[in-house]
Amino acid sequence: MKFKLFFYAAIALIAAGCSNETVDLRDDLTAEPKDKVLQVTASFEEPAGTRGYLEETGATIIKSIGFRWEATDEIQFCFEQDGNTYSNTANVTSVSMDGKTASFAVTVPAGIDTGSAYTLYAYRSSRKSDKTAGSVLDPADPTIAILPLEQFDYLATLTDQATVFSIWSKKTVEPVMTTIALSFQHMGSMMTLHLKNVGSTAINDLHSLVLQTNPSQNWIINRLNGNGGALFDMAAETYVGGSEQFSTTLTFFTPSATLAPDEVGTYYLWFVPKTDIAAFDLMLASLKSPGTQSDITGLTNVNKSITRSLQTGKNYLLFATIENDESTTPPRPYLLKFTDSTFIAP
Repeated sequence: MKFKLFFYAAIALIAAGCSNETVDLRDDLTAEPKDKVLQVTASFEEPAGTRGYLEETGATIIKSIGFRWEATDEIQFCFEQDGNTYSNTANVTSVSMDGKTASFAVTVPAGIDTGSAYTLYAYRSSRKSDKTAGSVLDPADPTIAILPLEQFDYLATLTDQATVFSIWSKKTVEPVMTTIALSFQHMGSMMTLHLKNVGSTAINDLHSLVLQTNPSQNWIINRLNGNGGALFDMAAETYVGGSEQFSTTLTFFTPSATLAPDEVGTYYLWFVPKTDIAAFDLMLASLKSPGTQSDITGLTNVNKSITRSLQTGKNYLLFATIENDESTTPPRPYLLKFTDSTFIAP
């Protein structure tokens, strides 16, 4: 689905406060090589890390998003030595009660000489069971990670977004090493949108919500038309030119089409920011099914100015309101406004 919005010259701009917009995410992983099997123990410190599912913590609406391993989680590995590459996977063998520590065991391929140095790459990404492509190492060159595809098939919930949540790591393993520290790096960030119905009647046709730059400016990697599949070269630590799948829009597919009066809907998306964009203006639109441009039901009357580049490994928070309003120009069923956290909830 390609989605474009048209804007009006009279639209005003406001500066976005950023004191409460981000939460840093950090990861640590340790591994111990033994013969031709790497025994991997993964542990994390709060408030964040890289784990198999997502959860929110905090007493107010400004919450941290934490991550936990699951027993079904899997890490994909690439071993590179003297220009030769081999791949393997490892499933979690055990998880601590709090979900913050997990153990793995991965077999070192026979083609790797463990008496000489080699490079180890690790990639954590997943997909739904009915999907057959994306979230894998490239079979032709497993130093390249293929990011998630078909992202329009994932609802804007923590559960669905934990599936496509992707990280990677790179480490030179020396023969003398008995333990190694393998630090994962985030490929993307989370976008959390809190939307409150401030009207007196329920909204029953909330199919999706779209963030788009105004004027149109690419600010996202791997979301073109909701597809994805960008290629990340872990050896070069950059994206393969021409594969980036740049996009101007980020679409939240809501788990429910209904938003009652005074109800706050909270929506989440894992996305890969285009980090070289220093400033841009965002607008928000509501769409009814099937979610095409002709189905726009509401549009923010004032944009939100983002005055810094977005980075990976963060949780970005946005707050907005929606209400019935036929007086907007042009006429639309709903009026949306960006606001701050104090207006949504204490």
